[in-house]
Amino acid sequence: MTIGALGFLNPLLLTALAALPIIWWLLRTMPPRPRRIEFPATRILKELQNKEQTPSRSPWWLTLIRLLAAGFVILALAEPVLNPEQSRKVTGTGPVVIVVDNSWAGAGRWSLRRDMIGSLINQAESQSRPIVVAPTAHATQSIALKLEGAATARETAAAVIPQPFDPSREATLAAIQQALGDKKAQSVVWLTDGLDYGEGRKFIDALVELAGGAANLTVFTGADGEEALGLNARLAQDGKLIAQIKRAGGPIRTGIVQALSARGQRLGEVQFTLAANSRQTEATLEMPLELRNQVTRLDIASLPSAGAVHLLDARSRWHRVALIASTSTEQAQPLLSPLYYLQRALAPHAELAQPKEPELPAAIASALNDNSSVLMLADVGKLPPDMIERLTAFTKRGGVIVRFAGPRLETHSDELLPAPLRMGGRTLGGALSWSTPQPLAAFEAESLFAGLAVPPDVLVTRQVLTDPARIGPAMKTWARLKDGTPLVTAEKRGEGWVVLFHVTANPDWSNLPISGLFVEMTRRIITLATISTSGKALTDATQETKQVSTTPDVLAPVETLNGFGELKAPPVTAKGITSAELATMKPGPEHPPGFYGPAASPRALNLVTAMTELKALPSLPFGVNRFAYHAEKAEPLKPYLLSAALGLIFVDIIAVLLLQGVLSGLFRGWRRAAAPLLILLIATGVAALLVPVSALAQTQPRSAVTPEELFALKSTLKVRFGYVLTGDTAVDRASRAGLMGLNRVLVLRTSVDPAEPMGVDIAKDELAFFPLLYWPVLNDAKQLPANVLARVDAYMKQGGLIVFDTRDHGQAIPTAQGLQGPGALALQRLLSGLDAPRLEPVPEHHVLTKSFYLLKSFPGRFDGGTLWVEAESEAEKADTRRARRADGVSSLIITSNDFASAWAIDESGRGVFPVTPGGELQREMSYRTGINIVMYALTGNYKADQVHVEDILKRLGQ
Repeated sequence: MTIGALGFLNPLLLTALAALPIIWWLLRTMPPRPRRIEFPATRILKELQNKEQTPSRSPWWLTLIRLLAAGFVILALAEPVLNPEQSRKVTGTGPVVIVVDNSWAGAGRWSLRRDMIGSLINQAESQSRPIVVAPTAHATQSIALKLEGAATARETAAAVIPQPFDPSREATLAAIQQALGDKKAQSVVWLTDGLDYGEGRKFIDALVELAGGAANLTVFTGADGEEALGLNARLAQDGKLIAQIKRAGGPIRTGIVQALSARGQRLGEVQFTLAANSRQTEATLEMPLELRNQVTRLDIASLPSAGAVHLLDARSRWHRVALIASTSTEQAQPLLSPLYYLQRALAPHAELAQPKEPELPAAIASALNDNSSVLMLADVGKLPPDMIERLTAFTKRGGVIVRFAGPRLETHSDELLPAPLRMGGRTLGGALSWSTPQPLAAFEAESLFAGLAVPPDVLVTRQVLTDPARIGPAMKTWARLKDGTPLVTAEKRGEGWVVLFHVTANPDWSNLPISGLFVEMTRRIITLATISTSGKALTDATQETKQVSTTPDVLAPVETLNGFGELKAPPVTAKGITSAELATMKPGPEHPPGFYGPAASPRALNLVTAMTELKALPSLPFGVNRFAYHAEKAEPLKPYLLSAALGLIFVDIIAVLLLQGVLSGLFRGWRRAAAPLLILLIATGVAALLVPVSALAQTQPRSAVTPEELFALKSTLKVRFGYVLTGDTAVDRASRAGLMGLNRVLVLRTSVDPAEPMGVDIAKDELAFFPLLYWPVLNDAKQLPANVLARVDAYMKQGGLIVFDTRDHGQAIPTAQGLQGPGALALQRLLSGLDAPRLEPVPEHHVLTKSFYLLKSFPGRFDGGTLWVEAESEAEKADTRRARRADGVSSLIITSNDFASAWAIDESGRGVFPVTPGGELQREMSYRTGINIVMYALTGNYKADQVHVEDILKRLGQ
């Protein structure tokens, strides 16, 4: 029985409220209190004649107290429950079947579904009924359900998590029927995600039949405004990202779509609004091209669901493509120009740049200066040597050059081709001819174009041929004619590619340029570019292709989404997808959404596509119980009512004592104020007893803050640098004074405003709070224990920077023979067993030399010691276009120049220790060294970006 948000588990006991009038009649009378009267002895005879005595009535407020106490007891025995909807869904006497839609659409508010499952299991347990927990989305093909007790059912329910694909409701229904056997389910509860996947009506009818009638079926759906949302994205003609937000219907709803990089950085966002009953809307992300190409993921903010995530791969990168043709072709009529067809094919997928310079070398130079990532040269013959050299450097940095054949290339070629060409081409009716135009052969599995359908009406009448005697092993053939002759060849040059179409870019030699196949072929080719529109090679942070190989036939899973939209390692059940199937593959247990293919250039498989249509469940049959998920939990009111009744009983006791005069000596004049005082007492007592326990808990005083919490608060409220406590008072005092002096200089010269430095116990204190630790090494330092080494190793590998100062000027630290010098030997002994990286002196181009000041040396109290940092790999040394490392910060710096003593100042701001041999000028340079180290620790490889080169050169006077 329910009344609004109030329900009663034992409603029959409410009939006892009918006895309240009888109780009132019994309580309304009270024998009068004996009166003490002084009278002569003879007056007692007169009183004997009055035999009838009239009882006195109790005061109305005392009767009200007693009636309220009795009413509260009756209500408490009826077990009232606030928000009882979640506690009254299990009916009948047979097994309880809990059907859970754990698809991507139910992940958004999964906590409510999980709480609901727990509540249903508790109810079934109180009735000693077996339970079947039946999720509809399964990570494996085999589905095994069984009748379980409450304890086992809780374990089963705890293992149910959202899956990143649609549910399999029909398969789940068959498994439920198999688990029940000949038993009948008298209570079926369906926690649905609200979507119809094409089988909604059939599934509902089957559940009604399974429950033995509509009255025994309860369906939970999301409330209005909580409908599942799907996200898809597409590219506009101008390269902008257009997010498509889909749903099955509902009221007005707003949200935010955010664009993220591969490292999780938010690069942009846009707000969307779904009108009432609208099922789809679009929102355009406005971002610069350079930023746009770093986007690898779109998602709906604050909606953890695989359907609210759209992954972007290299196919969605927007490249700047330069179109260049010979002068005579450029002046031809538009429909005869090869650039016309290239423009039509590439306009939907790239930003096109067409240099205005009439001279070919100037046009190519202009395209390179505009940071184009792809150059398409239509019938460009032999290039000058200096231009070939520049284009070769362009391909080595990741650029792509696509050349199209024509009369000029046919007669005058150069080495910027996948393979040398034969003089003269092959024409219909010529010496090297075929009798009929040649169609294209199917693309091979290792071809870049694998999976594309070849139209039978695409024919070739003329082509250029490679010289078979001079074909190298590096040349790849991506397309062939029916007779086996190459049509599209390619060769990898450095990080980029050189591609040759053996036909023209207009219909002169083939009708390929006017086919839809030509659009898809050029689109795939431009994705090979790994040079950004800023002119630099793209880093791993954007997950661009660094080592592009031809697309394999089977794309293995690299990373996949879970039900909450998080990229994780693929599950063991995930299988590869062929290139041809990727475009039409529907995600499922064996093919969850995510990235597939080579780790360097994966392809994205998304759950929601442009063809996806979300439909709401059909209307439920008459008699089916339908409810919305509620965030409020059912709360029994019985304890509160019993407490209130007990409080009223105590008030009644006090009132009776007052009326009988027991407390009259203590309270004078109570008769006039008794009624209002008691009413106020009743109201205060009842209100206090009905205050929720959680509210009372909030008023309890907070427990004392622990020392660990105080340390964490002190070290994180502001930026702080730490120094390692060595146990030597003089050294620790110098370390603190040195960091205090460095802090003062930082405040005066930079925007860094650090708090006072803190001493750190390396064995006990948390190190992660400090971006930089200064560690003076004592000559008698002992080896660190294994647990302390593990703490130091974790701090360094997680981004922390430790400055080890051996303070033994003049000694080389790492050599082929090991560490030398007293402090260096102590450091070697101290860190013995640490997984330390290989070291090298600070290179000339290192970020430490330019993070704030331009420095060539790094003095401290002494000058001449070498500053050591993590060594670069050979590949990093050769690649000067990239930052040193992914995080840009060496995990440790070693010096022997005693930085802290040079930085240390007294209360008047003067240096504490003398510096040699350079005096105050050397102290100034040591401060600059400290500032560079701090900026390096806080900003990483920021100053390694090429954007700063011009300013740095100006400051150097170059």
